Amino acid sequence: MIYETRTGLSVQSELLEKYFQYLVNQFFKILPIREDEEKTFSTYVQSLQAELVGCKEFVDLFNTDSRFLTLISILQYFISNPKCEVAVVRREVFKAISICNKLKDKFVSEVVK
Repeated sequence: MIYETRTGLSVQSELLEKYFQYLVNQFFKILPIREDEEKTFSTYVQSLQAELVGCKEFVDLFNTDSRFLTLISILQYFISNPKCEVAVVRREVFKAISICNKLKDKFVSEVVK
């Protein structure tokens, strides 16, 4: 399946599938950054959030599923609470990974229909 973007470019479903796998990896990276109390934590999550907001604006399809907004909101929580407990970061990271996998399954399964 081909998805249109706001710029008129077409995005293949295979690219979206790879993008969601990339997002899984990006969210997973948050956990060791926070566990090790690296100074880059805030910058990293701000950058990932900026990417997701940009992607949401670029690919209209993402405006149809509220779970994409949940991913952005999880990152906003980390930005607003950079010293939150590691257990909270772990829970939210794995929640975000689950959402990414569900979104990937949704958009890939639409190809089959």
